[in-house]
Amino acid sequence: MKTRQRIAVSTLALCLALSGCGEVIETDPLPWLRVKNKSGAHEYYVKRFGFVWVKLEEAATGTVIALDPNTAAISTAQGLKLLSRGADQGILACGSSRSLAFVVPQAGVVDCFDVLGASAAQVASQIRWRRISGAGEALVVEKISAENASRHFARATASFYDAGHQPYFVTMNADASAPAECALVWIAGGETRSVAAPPDLARGQCLDTMPWSGVMKRALRKA
Repeated sequence: MKTRQRIAVSTLALCLALSGCGEVIETDPLPWLRVKNKSGAHEYYVKRFGFVWVKLEEAATGTVIALDPNTAAISTAQGLKLLSRGADQGILACGSSRSLAFVVPQAGVVDCFDVLGASAAQVASQIRWRRISGAGEALVVEKISAENASRHFARATASFYDAGHQPYFVTMNADASAPAECALVWIAGGETRSVAAPPDLARGQCLDTMPWSGVMKRALRKA
């Protein structure tokens, strides 16, 4: 083998071993939307005129979830955005990057959560929940509060969902030195409802699905 060929082969082998030679991984979450991963850096592309891929000017972070055939939730450095087929850019799903967004792909919606009030320990005591359609319309807007001033939410978002995509929120005693006395809170028919956890449930178990699935007599999944 000639010296120049040996150098080329050695360089290629080193490149493959260290960096993959700038390997590009492409995935198509939808027929019109493509994600390119270039050594950990992501880019979004949309199809134009049926065959031309055009790069979107979005600070892509790589996660795309299809909401329906014409809409996707895309993660960006500015927050979760809704991207419609044919659009040149996405729009913030919750209207603000300060909102906490959770995609419910089975329902084709995004749930947005905002902390409206906090306990003395600066943990959420009142949360606004908004359910946003792929078109950006607010399907549900509700406020959920902890039962009283001595309680707060375990998380600033929903803790669980059931098969019907209903969100459930866990509340607990704000005094960390006292028993947790966890409860499950949700909205049904525009009214706040709650159920207490089994009395022997430890604070560290309040966010486990199994105890609550037993209480509610339905399978719950973590948000």
